[in-house]
Amino acid sequence: MSKTASELKKLLSLGENQTLEYLTNCELKHCGPRVCAFLNTQGGYLLCGVDDKGQINGVEDAGQIAEKLESQLKSAIQPPVLFSVEVQEVENKQLLVVEAPAGKDIPYAFNSNIYIRVGEQTQQADVDTIRDMVMRKQVEPTRWERLFSSELDEQGLSTIACKKLLSAKRIPKEVAQAEQGLLHQLQLLSLAKYGRLTNAADVLLASAPGKRHPQARVRAVCYRHKADDEYQDLQHLDGPMADVIEQLITFVMRNTPSRARFSSANNQREDIPMYPEQAVREAIVNAFAHRDYSSFAGGIKIEVSPVGLTIWNAGAFPQGIDLQKIKQGHISVLRNPDIAHGLYLQGYMEKLGRGSIVIQDACKNAGLPLPKWHSDSSSGVTLTLFAPEATPEVTPEVTPEVTPEVTPEVTPGIYKLLDCLDGELSTLEIISKLGLKDREHVREVYIKPGLQQTLIELTLPDKPKSPKQKYRLTSLGQQVKQQLSNKKKP
Repeated sequence: MSKTASELKKLLSLGENQTLEYLTNCELKHCGPRVCAFLNTQGGYLLCGVDDKGQINGVEDAGQIAEKLESQLKSAIQPPVLFSVEVQEVENKQLLVVEAPAGKDIPYAFNSNIYIRVGEQTQQADVDTIRDMVMRKQVEPTRWERLFSSELDEQGLSTIACKKLLSAKRIPKEVAQAEQGLLHQLQLLSLAKYGRLTNAADVLLASAPGKRHPQARVRAVCYRHKADDEYQDLQHLDGPMADVIEQLITFVMRNTPSRARFSSANNQREDIPMYPEQAVREAIVNAFAHRDYSSFAGGIKIEVSPVGLTIWNAGAFPQGIDLQKIKQGHISVLRNPDIAHGLYLQGYMEKLGRGSIVIQDACKNAGLPLPKWHSDSSSGVTLTLFAPEATPEVTPEVTPEVTPEVTPEVTPGIYKLLDCLDGELSTLEIISKLGLKDREHVREVYIKPGLQQTLIELTLPDKPKSPKQKYRLTSLGQQVKQQLSNKKKP
């Protein structure tokens, strides 16, 4: 059955405003000019395995062909640029989807020929068009990522980070097999020029880029209330970008409790992370790839709280992108294509212009509220993933698909705390009920873990140090206390 462009976009989660072109085969001589034309204009998607009427024919041995085609395109298209080739299944048939964002280093050439899109057609650029491209490139300011990094040499690079990048599966063969040394390999990836390393190489691969670029440091905090006098967890991270990304993902997953989901099929409980790791990973990677590195006042900050996960990065949406286009999965207008390319090669950016679609779908499938983006030229871009609202009174039979429930590890200390809490008690009253004397011991072993796991709460949350401060069970704490009580009954 034939599909309209709109239907194919929906099936492939491409967003409604994307430019599509179809090909029945995956031959380089047909794909190359079209990808080149997308790079030289506004970007787009090439669907291989679909005829011009929208009939889905599929591609045999799609996995092998995708790997081969990507390698061929990377060798044939110059200068080096970021695009992706992936396999997607539609109606039990495999398609190749080539995603090409608008390039930053036009004109791009395929086998020494320059192609552009005119209307819905791909055609070879004439002399006047090429001259106009070259003139526009000459007057545009040099991107921050392409500037030379001050005081950085090969000794400042992380050996492990360089090895990870250059051994990645997606690295072009001519880069992996180059014998002229590390700087030459990085030059082939636009991370070095004239024997000097760029800012992109610095933030991607340096052991401590924060020494030269303070804005490259990342701050991650976890708190229960913003008014708390101390954070539950706090980290300042600096290092190769891939390492920092992994540490941030671990930070988020460590500081968010699990929740229970009940399947309608077998009514079995499944413990899952509060936020889907796919959404967390995509959100963090996007912050690194799309942020504005040029401002020393910029940066990335991650906040974990009981109400949600907030990821902030410096710089507003790129020109031509707005909130509506983000929600629709508009193809990326990449602010930092060299940095994004480094992340893509290492497997961190699977869907270049569809990160927002991935995040929304992951949250929706997990039963979470839809995430929200906010962009402001002065304050940057903020993405918020919202925690589910606890609904302990709703039974699995009423909402079989998703019933959020925090499932903390109940230590003996926490159990004793829950058991003694009846109504609202001050610290001294808790100490007395527990039969203990050491105030600091009670705070660290009983009260603090209870707060961290949202089993107890402050009666005066906005005044954590008030002498009138008391503690009481949350609805979750009451639930856990009842469960523990039931277990004790014969």
